[in-house]
Amino acid sequence: MLELTVGTDSNGSKVSKSLPSLRNLFISYLEDKEIKDIQTNFIAEGSNIGRLLLITKEANLIDTSNCLFTETYIYNNPERGTIKNKSRLFAQIIREQKNKKDKAADNKRTLIMIDDIWQFYPKFTSKIAINHFRQLLQDGYKNNIHFVIGSILPYRNLLLQLMRGDKVGGNRNIIPTLGAELLISPDGLIFFRDYDAETQEVYYPIGNEYALMDAE
Repeated sequence: MLELTVGTDSNGSKVSKSLPSLRNLFISYLEDKEIKDIQTNFIAEGSNIGRLLLITKEANLIDTSNCLFTETYIYNNPERGTIKNKSRLFAQIIREQKNKKDKAADNKRTLIMIDDIWQFYPKFTSKIAINHFRQLLQDGYKNNIHFVIGSILPYRNLLLQLMRGDKVGGNRNIIPTLGAELLISPDGLIFFRDYDAETQEVYYPIGNEYALMDAE
C-alpha cells in the first residue's frame, strides 16, 4: 500500500489517499514550487516505492534515497539525466512487466512523476515512447505502476482530457476515469476528486496556518 498525503483538514491533520485506489494522480498548479513540494512529500512518504522515474524540466535536489531504484529524464537537457534516449523512456518498465511471472507477489510500486506534461509532451516525438506512455497510463495500475502528472492550471481542461484518455476536443464534463485529480487553487486551497467521484473534497496545504485558525 502506498499512502500519499494530499493536504490537511480543518484541524490541521494530514489527509492521505491510497495510490492503488487512485490509480494515477493528475495535479494542476500555478507555481513550480507547488509541484516540487508535492513530489518531495510523496517520495518521502513512499516506503513502498520500488522504482521512481522522475521526468522533469531541470535537475533538482529532491531526496530520493528511500526509493530502491531511481531514474531521471530531464527533457530540457537529456544529457544530465540517467535516461538520455526518449525512445527508451518507458521501455525498461514495459519489459520488466512482461517478464514478471508473479505480478501479485511484487508489492513494490513503480511511481512515474512528470512535473509539467505540456512542456514535456511536445518534445515527446518518439512513437515508441508515446505508445508505451499510453499503455502504462491506461493499464499500469494493474501491475503496481502509477503516474503523478503535473500541469500548470491554465491547461487544466487539456489535463482533464488526458485523464479520460480522450483526444483534444472531447466532452469536458465527463468524470475522469484514469485517475484522481488534485487542483491547487490560486488562493492555496486544495480540491481533490477521486477517479470515480462526482464531487470534490476541499483541503488545506500541508503546514498551512489557515487550517489551524479555522479549527480554533
